[in-house]
Amino acid sequence: MSTSATHDEEAPHVAVYDPPPGLDDAIRDVPLIAVSKKPRRIGYLTNYSFHIWYQIVIEVMKRRAALYGIEVEIADANLSVDNQISQAADLVKRSDVLVLTPAATSGLESVLSIGKDAGVPVVVEANPVDGMSTLIAICDYDAGYDLGTWVGSNVKNADGASIRILDVGLPWLRPCLLRSLGFADGVKSIQPDAIVVASINGEATPSIARKIAHDTLKKKGDVDVIFAMDDETAQGAYRGYLDAGFSPDTVTVAGFGLSGEPEKEWLMSREALKVSQAMFPEYVGLKCVDAAVRLFDGQSVSTRDVIPTVSMTPELLEKYYPRIQGVWTPDLNVIAAIPAKGDCTKV
Repeated sequence: MSTSATHDEEAPHVAVYDPPPGLDDAIRDVPLIAVSKKPRRIGYLTNYSFHIWYQIVIEVMKRRAALYGIEVEIADANLSVDNQISQAADLVKRSDVLVLTPAATSGLESVLSIGKDAGVPVVVEANPVDGMSTLIAICDYDAGYDLGTWVGSNVKNADGASIRILDVGLPWLRPCLLRSLGFADGVKSIQPDAIVVASINGEATPSIARKIAHDTLKKKGDVDVIFAMDDETAQGAYRGYLDAGFSPDTVTVAGFGLSGEPEKEWLMSREALKVSQAMFPEYVGLKCVDAAVRLFDGQSVSTRDVIPTVSMTPELLEKYYPRIQGVWTPDLNVIAAIPAKGDCTKV
């Protein structure tokens, strides 16, 4: 195990996105798609806009769309399939293209039908829907596997004992489940005797992750690694680990997303958060708008447009997020150049 945290270390607070001063320049550095016609309005059906990941996606979508002269309207389902379907039926009336982040793994096929009946194309983000034209997403299992191999190679007990892992997931949402499965398989490809002592549902909410992690660890005992399917859940689970009386000097947090400024600062502190599988929400937001523009113009699109990921460490961060005016700012062209898988191992 390795960490250099002090015993009074606490996980960062849940973030509210404050766009870096250089964000507009970063977005403008990526050429716009050449089109013969473009939509006037994109309707974005998001699953839960309070999450830092989607705060960033929404902000970038609005700024990228503005460069085309396009408006973006947001509808937040608050993780409800019923809400999202009713919102789609309303939003399609005044949108030329829809972007959908499904609120659940299944049950959103009717949104595609609503779009088809209205002659409005639909871009899907994160979670596949049967019948979709295009999906903007990472390969969740493969990204989890890559993160797991990093942990398997870099987190080891001095006495040779098997490392113990707490998996903090969101099992009812398939992309998040795939991250957990991939992570465990990746660790075990390096350390076959590694043990997942518990898999808990943090519900993508720091306070819930904190309580469940605390209660679980009081029963199961100390762990060497906390894996979480997103940044905010990692923060809550880590706080629960400390609440349970365990030392920050003997745990590694492996996060997912590396979305907000606090997560990047936590990573750079070289304390409990040793690595996070960066998912580049800024690039996702840009790609969603560009895909919407392509679809509306009748251009060809990939059924699955894979977003690259990187097992981000302090040594790598500034390559992809250089500090501009003292703030971590995405270099979207460098991110775009990262090799991405053509086909995902599991979907």
